[in-house]
Amino acid sequence: MSEVGPLFSYYWRIFTNIDIMAGQPFGFWTLMSFFTILSGFALLFLTFLIYRADSKNPKNRFIGMMLFTESIRCIAVSIFYAYPYTLEQIQSLYVIRIIFYTTGIMLFFLYLSAPFFYIESRFSKWVVKSYNYRAQIFIPLISFSILFIGSMSYGGFHEALGESLWIYCEGVGDGVGGTSSGESLTYTPHCDESLSAQFPLMWTTTLIGPYATIIFFIPLIAAIITTLAITFTTKEISKNGSTSQKNEIWAIRLGFIGKTVFQFLSLFALVIFLSLLPMESGPELSWFNDTAFNYDNIPTWGILIGVVTPLISVSLVLAALFEGFVFSYAVMKHEVLGIDERLRKTFTTALFAGLGGVLFLLATELMENAAGVGWLGGVLIGIPFIILRKPIFAAFSRISISVMPEAHTGIEEAYLEAFSIAMDDGIVTTDERKMLNLQAKTLGLDEKRVQHLESHFLANLEQKIPDE
Repeated sequence: MSEVGPLFSYYWRIFTNIDIMAGQPFGFWTLMSFFTILSGFALLFLTFLIYRADSKNPKNRFIGMMLFTESIRCIAVSIFYAYPYTLEQIQSLYVIRIIFYTTGIMLFFLYLSAPFFYIESRFSKWVVKSYNYRAQIFIPLISFSILFIGSMSYGGFHEALGESLWIYCEGVGDGVGGTSSGESLTYTPHCDESLSAQFPLMWTTTLIGPYATIIFFIPLIAAIITTLAITFTTKEISKNGSTSQKNEIWAIRLGFIGKTVFQFLSLFALVIFLSLLPMESGPELSWFNDTAFNYDNIPTWGILIGVVTPLISVSLVLAALFEGFVFSYAVMKHEVLGIDERLRKTFTTALFAGLGGVLFLLATELMENAAGVGWLGGVLIGIPFIILRKPIFAAFSRISISVMPEAHTGIEEAYLEAFSIAMDDGIVTTDERKMLNLQAKTLGLDEKRVQHLESHFLANLEQKIPDE
């Protein structure tokens, strides 16, 4: 790390000098990159849980493959902003962009496969059976082939998907620049004095090529088609199916609806990004090109792009996270003890942390521009946010319960049946409690889970009494 100094010092410089209004969004982009990478690993963990729950079930294999693809996509989408790479590393890591766009095409096929798990036909059975082994091989191969053929028709990956730009500023004055393809920049990077607190600074950004723009639309189209297909092909299950089947259909459909909404936001951010550009998107457009960007009179497009660009990646990640939580609930709610409760708690915590992070950044940025003391904005928003954490958590808990209703495994249902019999007379006697403890031990339920099940049963019982 001799080029930028110690890594901790580098991150401290860019994180403490975030000022989007002054054309300094570099630390903000890096923070968003950390979020997308952590989200990718969270989806990998959900993938592991789904495979572990029932690795031989084609539905588990399908959902697991889809979440694994989403996790790779999340890790790859903004990894170039996470670390001060050298030019040689950027050129070597271009393969990550190829992987990212390959996963976009893979998701098209995966989304379209979902309705076949709820349709009775010979072709549906063939699709479902393919996830025992064939789909895991052929979907990646076919997707990469489509990407390769399309990219070659544009003249190559760099022309089709877009360049990655690399800038290095050791100090005020002229910097050094390069591209992932090895082509030289058409300008000499200008390292402005207003950025001096962040020097030495390495910065990498990715341009969006014509074929990449097309691929961005593919998962959204597939998500819309799948949402409609599941809605219309599962009407019979929704009317006459069991509670478990209805909850599963509800969760799968909700997952694709959420996916569609968040991906639409990502594409909306992409459209805004492209509409803001004062020239064709290319190597000339940069905060370090003094012919296009003037730090003495910062253009509006420069400020807005600093905010909008990370939203393209973050919206994709939020779509994948929402889908991951809801699909994991749909697949495992009757197979893994307490998975619904754990997913709801994680979902609630993620909502709380996400809202807190967004408000903190906004308050810090606003106070920095208004009074020059950004940390004061963080304090002003942080204190009431902490004080009001209980009602905020309660509100988010209600949201998580509506998204992922209470569900129990067969083992838990067996215990609840025994508890229901014991509660026929309204009390649990000492002998009945001994029998319930023995039942819980036999079923492998710990004391904490038993308390949760009994509390849930009693809460439902209290709700039914007024109705009667």
